[in-house]
Amino acid sequence: MSIWNVFSMIGGLAIFIYGIILMNKNLTAIAGEKMKSVMLSLTKSRPRGYLTGLGITIINQSSSATTVLEATLVSAGLMTFYQSIAVTMGAELGSSFLPHIIALPAVKQLAPILVAIGLSVSLIIKKQKVVNIAYVVLGLGLLFLGLGMMTESVKPLRASLLFLDFMAKIEIPILGIIFGAVFAGTIHSSGAVCGLTVAMVGTGAITLEQAIPINVGATVGTVITVVMAGFALNWEAKRTAFWHVFSQTAGGIFAFILLIIYTPEGERVFIWLTKLVTTTVFRTDDPARQIAVGFMLVPLIKAVIFFGIPKFLTGLISLFEKILPPREREKPFSVKYLQEKLVDENVDIALEMAKKEILIGADLVRSMFEKVDLAFKTKDIKLIYEICNTDSKVDILHKAIIIFLAKISGKGLDEGETKRSMNYLNIEKELESIGDIIDKNLMAMAKKMISLNLSFSEQGSNELAELHGKVMDNIDRMIKALREENAVLAKEITEAHSDIDERKYQLLHIERLHKGLRGSIDTSSVHLDVINYYARINDRVVYIANRIIWLTKKHV
Repeated sequence: MSIWNVFSMIGGLAIFIYGIILMNKNLTAIAGEKMKSVMLSLTKSRPRGYLTGLGITIINQSSSATTVLEATLVSAGLMTFYQSIAVTMGAELGSSFLPHIIALPAVKQLAPILVAIGLSVSLIIKKQKVVNIAYVVLGLGLLFLGLGMMTESVKPLRASLLFLDFMAKIEIPILGIIFGAVFAGTIHSSGAVCGLTVAMVGTGAITLEQAIPINVGATVGTVITVVMAGFALNWEAKRTAFWHVFSQTAGGIFAFILLIIYTPEGERVFIWLTKLVTTTVFRTDDPARQIAVGFMLVPLIKAVIFFGIPKFLTGLISLFEKILPPREREKPFSVKYLQEKLVDENVDIALEMAKKEILIGADLVRSMFEKVDLAFKTKDIKLIYEICNTDSKVDILHKAIIIFLAKISGKGLDEGETKRSMNYLNIEKELESIGDIIDKNLMAMAKKMISLNLSFSEQGSNELAELHGKVMDNIDRMIKALREENAVLAKEITEAHSDIDERKYQLLHIERLHKGLRGSIDTSSVHLDVINYYARINDRVVYIANRIIWLTKKHV
């Protein structure tokens, strides 16, 4: 094997991995926040959690990415560690779908046309969602292109005595598993390891018996990405990350046992199962398909054992908790004061409890907005995700409060109770809208600043901080007025502080543009949008203040 073959193999592997990354990034962008909301709403039971992890990972093609998202949600208190367990197992099976795509017949021939289509569409059409789809197609094409390069580059290995001697040792299951784990841990992709083994088996450089242990090890080695992400999170999130390690290691042990046990015919049980599934389900003996099935077999066997023998999973969780015990019994974020029986027993108390819950949401919105200016200045992605996760808490409260107030409205309310219920409903809707502006608009722009490596000019940053301070003061007044139902303080907002003079800040920025200041030109669209969103938030604060004034009137 020449040095050029080595370069071609390394280059093919790099293109293959980049294709996976490009697909993952843009599929995730297309799904957007839906992934987080789906995970939060569909993880209440183990079967649903398993299917959620499976579905999300089929979309993003990375069990590590799904598990990192889980760990982040657990860290924010939006999911429990116990809810994340089934999601993790589903994610492990979801990541095994990529090898089945690789194993499709004649995929290498599709590479040039997919690259051409993806690149052409991304250059011609500027609509972001279309660009994301184009990049997915481009990534798929690059994946196939890299696979083709690897296949051609490894052909000479069939005649290399040194390589054949090395692979003979790798055929010993434990050595193959260790090699696969180290390799996948180094390149952070079990899918890439599987792609390389597909290329080698396809050319006859290695056998199925040598490829399977490497791929089993790869599923274990790839957990390093999740472990690294977990170090920056709280204890429960760390446990979520390490459960992924624990679960994948358990799967590796299952596979190892099946690799050292032989059938009466003298074939390793794991290899026999792989061939059986390939021939009966897929009706083929294609080596690439056999590797894909072997890659899928470990999470599939785990799912059968865990769900078929619940006590086994319970025992495994107990063992895990002895190694990494919970520091306190955790509960997912939820409402504190809303109790349905209050609706029937005492409407006044029920409305007061609704107000308490609204105030919790208001404090969460306040904490989100307070951090916005710092997020733009520091461009700290962790802070941005912290703000976004807080909005998920606001959304959880919002759904519960709206349903609770709707049930109250269904009762026979007097004039005063009707007024309180209607005002609380409208105030809650406005607070939730403020949270959405911060999460979906302002934080989206903060992420854009990071991705484009942009920074506001010093003067522009100071002006935005000043405007942010004005809105922040109004939010503080609004929360205090709501807590005390203080009409005087609410009138201060509507009369003395409603005008934050966003026009002044827009003109100051335009003046800098006329002077040709580079920093202002580069960030112009973001800067003006931030001013606009600050003004929209302030408008909602003023609306809430008017609702508080109406709430405190003696007559409707």
